[in-house]
Amino acid sequence: MMLNILPTSVKIISFLFIFTFLFSVALEQPRKQILVTMSDYGLIRRSLLANFVLVPLVGILLPWLFKLPPEIALGFLFVAAAPGSLLALHFTRVSKGNLAYAIGLVFLLSLLSVVFTPILIHLISPNIASINLPVLPIILLLLLLITFPLLVGQAIQHWLEPVAQKLRKPTNVLSILLFIALTILTSTLKSSNIQALGWNGLAAIASFIAISWGIGWQLGGPEPSNRKVLAISTSMRNVAICQAITSGESFGKDTELAIAGFSQLLAPMNLLFAIVISRMSYGQLPRLNRQPSNE
Repeated sequence: MMLNILPTSVKIISFLFIFTFLFSVALEQPRKQILVTMSDYGLIRRSLLANFVLVPLVGILLPWLFKLPPEIALGFLFVAAAPGSLLALHFTRVSKGNLAYAIGLVFLLSLLSVVFTPILIHLISPNIASINLPVLPIILLLLLLITFPLLVGQAIQHWLEPVAQKLRKPTNVLSILLFIALTILTSTLKSSNIQALGWNGLAAIASFIAISWGIGWQLGGPEPSNRKVLAISTSMRNVAICQAITSGESFGKDTELAIAGFSQLLAPMNLLFAIVISRMSYGQLPRLNRQPSNE
């Protein structure tokens, strides 16, 4: 399983953070709102286009432009082909984006990445042997991690509204504290010296994240709250799946180094981005021409 590569303390904090965050969101987001947002098929098609087509193409182009060594370029390919980071949900809340859309999108991307990321990697780079992931156990784990806290929170909101009102603020605060603890714990695990990537490697990673923001922003539709979600969710790649793939296969150290570089830059860059766009008023946000979203 993808979490087997993490120490027990990090696993526990990760589970607690995901449960607490999704539980707190479920206390304030009606189920109907989540379902309505995910029924916007035009928005969902654009979301899948961004994450499974455009961003992987960026992952192929940037290593060539920055003249990265083959093993580092392979790490880029892994990350570019793996959407669905659950941490995107936290940054969505910071950015004041559409949480209902974020929950549905991240859930969808997480499930699809388990199946399609190994296939996409093999299609882009056929010389890589078929990658075997324990698909069913990972999907079951994701279902448990995501649906259980959502169902519990929704049940309390529906039948025990006074209790839900009292729980919203403390669970929100607790999720923030757990995120801080998770960030501190995982930072101690990143022993790889990413400075070995060189200026061009780090610049390529930063460029990848920034371009992913742009792709998500442009495809997010006319609503700023949706554009925030897609920009953040598109840039926050599923590093856990990449680490699971490389931990079970004989890939070079530079491939793992590239993935470690992403793991160190994704969170701080997206946190800063989320804070900046959260402070923008509607009139300050770049706008697309308003068109029907089910295109």
